[in-house]
Amino acid sequence: MMRNWAARLLGSLEQGVSVQDIGRSASFTAGLSRIASRLARTGVTPNTLTLMSLLPAVASGIAAANGLLGWAGVLLLVSGAFDLLDGPLARLTGTATRFGALLDSTVDRVSDAAPLLGLTILYSNSGWLAVLPALALLAAYTVSYVRARCEGLKVALPPLWMRRGDRMILLVLSLFLGSLVPWLALGGVALIALLSALAAADALRVARHVIDAGGGRA
Repeated sequence: MMRNWAARLLGSLEQGVSVQDIGRSASFTAGLSRIASRLARTGVTPNTLTLMSLLPAVASGIAAANGLLGWAGVLLLVSGAFDLLDGPLARLTGTATRFGALLDSTVDRVSDAAPLLGLTILYSNSGWLAVLPALALLAAYTVSYVRARCEGLKVALPPLWMRRGDRMILLVLSLFLGSLVPWLALGGVALIALLSALAAADALRVARHVIDAGGGRA
C-alpha cells in the first residue's frame, strides 16, 4: 500500500501538480479580475501593489522572530493577496511592463526570505535546529534559480512543482501549526527544505533532458 501511495505521489509531482494551478481556473481568475477592476478605479498601480506586498511580508518575518507565529502566518497571507492582484491589475489596465515583472520577481524573493529569516532568528539559540529554516530558504531559492536560468538559456521547462505558491501554502500552515505546537513550525520548514531540494534536483533532470533533446541553447 505504501509503495502504491508513493508511486501515485511521484506521478503527480512528475506532471507538475501545484497549488498554483488553482490560479489558472476560470472561477479563480474571474474573481481576481473583479477585484482588480475595482482597484483600477482607485488609481492604484500594479507596482504599488507589488511594493505593498513587501510590507506585510517583512512584518511577518519580524513577528516570526518574536515568536508570534500565528500573526506571522496572517501577515504572510496578506502579502500573498497583494501579490496575487498586481498581475491581473497590470493586464486589465494595460500597464504590464518588463520592469514591473522584474520588480515583482525581486520583491517575491525578499518576501520569501523574510519569514524564514525570522524563524532562523527565533531558533538561533536552539543549536542546529536554526539551520532548518535556512536550509528551506536555500532550497527554495535553488528551485527559483533553476527556472530563471533556464528561461535565460531559452530552455522551455514544463510546469515545475514546489513553486512559490506551494512553498507559501506550506509555510503558512507551518506557522499556524507552530503557534499551537512550536516544534511543528520546524517540522514544516524541514518538509519545505526536503521537497524543495528534491524539486530542484528534478528541475535539473528535466532541464538536461530538454537540452539534450535540442530544446535549448546557451
